[in-house]
Formats: sequence, structure tokens, C-alpha cells
Amino acid sequence: MDKKNKIIIISLLSALLIVLCVFAVEMKNTEKKAYQGISEIGEDQNKEVENKDNSQFVDMSLAKDIEAYFQENGIDHEKEAYCITDLEHNIKYSMNEKDEFIAASIYKLPLAMLYYDKINEGEYTLDSTFTYSGYMHEGAGVISSNYGIGSQVPLSDLLNDLIIYSDNDAGHILYENLGGWKEYKEAMTKYTNSISENYYTMDNVTTVNTMNDVVTYLYDHKEDYKVLIKNMEKAEPGEYLDRDTQLSMPQKYGMYDYALNSVGFVECNTSYSIVVLTSLGDKGADVMANINRIAYEHFK
Repeated sequence: MDKKNKIIIISLLSALLIVLCVFAVEMKNTEKKAYQGISEIGEDQNKEVENKDNSQFVDMSLAKDIEAYFQENGIDHEKEAYCITDLEHNIKYSMNEKDEFIAASIYKLPLAMLYYDKINEGEYTLDSTFTYSGYMHEGAGVISSNYGIGSQVPLSDLLNDLIIYSDNDAGHILYENLGGWKEYKEAMTKYTNSISENYYTMDNVTTVNTMNDVVTYLYDHKEDYKVLIKNMEKAEPGEYLDRDTQLSMPQKYGMYDYALNSVGFVECNTSYSIVVLTSLGDKGADVMANINRIAYEHFK
């Protein structure tokens, strides 16, 4: 082969190599754009969608419908957070999922779960008793009305009143028995890896991410918490998350000052869990009811 032909062949090979390189880069960019399509929609809507491996089940119309509700009603995005999990496909739709809010009484849900775990493990029975020392919480609760200071209160009453009536004295007795507030917070991390910045302080704060982990665990272990779930259904039925859907869904609500929160789950065609935290005062009741209505219409 003469020198001229060698130069021609080398030139052709070089040109082919350049074309292949350009093609590879374009294919990579195309794949990247296809992969980012869902997360870009989520980012535009201030939402986070997890578990991209189940992306064939992701339907961003849920996030868009909730966002449309916010826009139509002038809802301040900074004053609420939500997390909705498709429990069939393990896909999470959320907004402000890592922002801390006052938890109010929704802390009592994982507290109750800890004690049902202890009952299932044989450490306690429902007949085990705890001393009522009179914690003088604001407003008389069921425990303070039925038991005098120094009385022995059965665990069954404490757990029932904790959830059905959100009794503060019951909560105090149960977390003090674990060693105190911080010890309770440490114990309930068995249900979550989502620990926020102020989680271990004495402040009663939480995030929708944390409570989503808790309620998802509850749903996944329903057989261990049958009594608890029944009590959640008895607590203010048809209110809070369930106000507009009237499903008698299990939920745990909480309110304190401007905070109004609730956490629960709905069993339907595609079962889902839902956590809504707000700092909107009474308006929070409308927000959580409408978010759950939108979710139910989406999943039912």
C-alpha cells in the first residue's frame, strides 16, 4: 500500500472515530434527559418523587393537582408540608419533607407503637399498671378525671386514652416510663432513619419525612397493631384528614397553637399513607382535608 492510500485510510478512520464519539455523547445526553424528566417536574412543582426504579407508576398529576389547590386558594407553601406514599409501589410524593414543624400530639402514635411492641414481646401486658402522679396538664383529660393521684392505671386505659382522646397525662406517663422525653425520641428511631436537626432537643418537633416512615412501618406491620389501628379509627372520626372523604380512616391528629397536623393511611385500590403538617391555625383543617381528598380521588 502506497503512502497516499495510507493517508486516505487514516483520515477515514479518524472521521469515523469522531462521528462515533459525537453519537455516544448525544446518546448519553438523551438518556440523562429521559432520566431527569420526572425529577425536573418534581422540582418545578416543589415536590420530591422517590424510587425512580418504579417510575412507570409515577403520575405527577397528583402533585400538580395539589399545587393547583395551593395556587387557587393562596396557600403559603412555607406553612405546610405533606408526604403521600403509594404503598403498593413504594413511591413517595412530598413537599417540604425535611422542614421541621411543631408535632403536637402526633408524637403519641410512635409512642403507642413502642408499647404495643413491648406487649407483643412479653415485656408488658394490657393489665400492667403505671402510677398516676398528677402531671397537671392544661385541661382535664380522661386519666385525670378517672384516676386520683397515686392510682395505678392499667396500660390498656393509657393506650386507649392516648390515641382515642389524645390524653396528655397518658402520654406523659408512658414516655416518662421510658426514661423521659429524649429517651422516648431515641427509642422511636426504630421506625425511622429521618432525623432532623432539632430532633433530639426537648422541643416537640417533627417532619413529614419522619412521620411518613412511622406510618409506613405501621401499615407494613398492621397485624402487630390491630388494637392501635382500631383506636385511630375511633379518634374524631370524619374529621381532620377524613373530613371531606368520610372513610373512617385510621389517623392520629395533633394541634397546638397554630399547628394542626394529622397522619394516617387509606386502604383503597392503591392504598396510600398521608402526613400533613401545618402552621396555619384553623385554616390547616381545610388544607389537610383537601390534600387527602385530592389524594383519595387520585388513588381510589
